[in-house]
Amino acid sequence: MLSIGEFARLAGVSVRMLRHYDQLGLLRPQRVDPFSGYRSYGASQLDRANQLVALKDLGFTLEQVGRMLDDGMSSSEVAALLRERRVELAAQIDADRQRLHEVETRLRSIEKENPMSEYTETALPELTIVQLSAKVDEMSQIEGEISGMFQQVGALIEASGATRVGPGVAVYTTVDDGMIAAAAEQIGDAPVPEGLERAVVPRHPRAVSTRFDAADLSGIQAAWQALVAEIERRGLRFDGAAREIYEQTPYDGHGSRWIVDLQQPVA
Repeated sequence: MLSIGEFARLAGVSVRMLRHYDQLGLLRPQRVDPFSGYRSYGASQLDRANQLVALKDLGFTLEQVGRMLDDGMSSSEVAALLRERRVELAAQIDADRQRLHEVETRLRSIEKENPMSEYTETALPELTIVQLSAKVDEMSQIEGEISGMFQQVGALIEASGATRVGPGVAVYTTVDDGMIAAAAEQIGDAPVPEGLERAVVPRHPRAVSTRFDAADLSGIQAAWQALVAEIERRGLRFDGAAREIYEQTPYDGHGSRWIVDLQQPVA
């Protein structure tokens, strides 16, 4: 037999909670000393204690837990509920982590971290690219979409045996109800790898550009916002698809930083 303190330690609950469970009839001690009132538990009762705590942690009320246990819910059924809850919690953690990332990015934008102070007016050349594209409704979707698309583009190019002849390119084309984001590579006149499409980004005689240089991409939205503010300050307007030219990434073997030219055609 186990004392109430020993049982509480093994079950991972407090002595006070065990007394509460006893009062509710959820987990009665195996023996109560008639003179001292000391409660004693058997090791076999740990299974019920584990099920009780697990069901309570799943969000069921103690009244519901009592009915479920009294109806003979097995350990395997409780385990199945816990596995379902584990999946739900993992999804919630992923969603919260993404929200935290978005908050941190927005905070950098508000606090003007990673300010871009050098802007250049330049002409943009025509680019012949192979790409994957997707429609996105919000700016917050772009980072998740574009990184996955670049991985797919790279894998398809490697599988085809084609050789890159320039840096990776992201192209953002505004449409009425969102934006078309394209992840692209330059492979010259080589045949288009299966699964990709060839596209031509037209030359533009005038654009404003700036260079984003950072350890990660979390500040790139703030960099774009600063570039847009500079374009407005100069009395210019957008006149074509925005480009990101990935001069260096942590994945190309030339360094651990991101160096990206942000280019916006203007008129």
